[in-house]
Formats: sequence, C-alpha cells, structure tokens
Amino acid sequence: MKIAALLVQDDLALMVEGSDGRYYFQAGAICVPGFWRMRDKIGLPLDEIHLSGNVPQYREKLHTSFERFFRRLPVDKPVIRNNYFVQVVRPQGEGGDGVDPEELAWSTTTNGPEGEFAHGHPAHPPARPVVSPATLRLRTERQTLRRLPLSGAVLFTIRTYVIPVEQLGREPGVPARMASAVRSWPESVETYKGKALYGGVLVEYLDKCAREQAERGVGEDPAKPYPF
Repeated sequence: MKIAALLVQDDLALMVEGSDGRYYFQAGAICVPGFWRMRDKIGLPLDEIHLSGNVPQYREKLHTSFERFFRRLPVDKPVIRNNYFVQVVRPQGEGGDGVDPEELAWSTTTNGPEGEFAHGHPAHPPARPVVSPATLRLRTERQTLRRLPLSGAVLFTIRTYVIPVEQLGREPGVPARMASAVRSWPESVETYKGKALYGGVLVEYLDKCAREQAERGVGEDPAKPYPF
C-alpha cells in the first residue's frame, strides 16, 4: 500500500470481502480526504461507512444495489465516476500556515479542525467563515473502482481537484449549468453538501456570470473540449 501510494496522486482505499459477504475497508492511503477521517472509517463495512457519513438516500435506495455491485464487479471492467462538493476557504492572506491554502487535505474553514471532527460531525460548530466568490471552491473527485485479480479485493481510488469558483465563472456555459445543478439538489443533498453555508452567495454569483455571458453572446461550443 505504501509503495502504491507513492506511485500515484490518488488516495487509495482497499475493500475486502468478509466471511459475511460484506465488503470492509481494510487498508488505505488517504492523504487529502477533505471532510472525513480514515481513523473513523477503517475496519467498517461498506454500508456503515455510507450511513455514518449521512449519504443521502443510501439506506432507502442505495444499500442493496451497492452491495450487489461490489459482489459482481468483474476484474476486466473498472468503473469511473465523479462527484462534487463546494467548500469555503480562508480569504487570501488571512490566517493559516500557508502550507495548504486551498484546503485540499482538510476543509478547516468549512468543518473546523480535523482533530475535532469525528464520524462526520465537528465537535464544535466552526466560526462562520467569510463567504464570497473569492473564497468558494468546487471540490471534485474522480473515483475509480477495480477488482484486483489475485485477492479479489476492490480498490477504490480518489483523485481530488479543487477549483476556484471564480475560475469556473469564466468558463463559457458553465455558470448557468452549475447554477441549475445546485438549484436541483433535493433537501437531503442540500444538507449533505452544506448548502446553507454558501448557497445564496454561490447561486447569485453564478447567475451574474451567466447573464454577462448571455449579454456577450457567449455560449457553449460542443466541439470545443472545455476543461469544466
């Protein structure tokens, strides 16, 4: 695991099938989790990991299908998916140690100190941060799942990117699409993604960027590979 972690930028989590047929988080190299701690999840089965993380609709809709998916995942067909969150960082030049200003490793401004964050919940609510377009980041993860051929374990990889929302606001067509996506979140997803902290500022800024693009006649060009 140590060698593998030094060879790739992704975080790595190894899920091993137990005698009860459930998959357990048995080993990992997690360097930039952002909002969860390996010490809270290691050794847990797949369902408890998601339930303790308050994943929306997991108990009601996803539990059975997730377990079935892990059992049936073939060696020759890895799966790729993406997810995204929004987090708040400190204003430029304010506080912090300067080592991780984008808070890639841990979302201190949004969730408080890592040492006080247990099982998906901060011990004390962090002070309300400065929320502005300049302090908002899109945090997106490229995740893969693949079965290892010899052990049968499932390797879960997580490659994290943190992108300034102001950068997204300049990308043709992206502000309108992102604003629409945020508005479409059901209440459970809003809670899970912490929308109450930043939602008003984020949507207002994206709408403003979308209007300005429309006034300039800027739209999406499907033939051009835009980064976002």
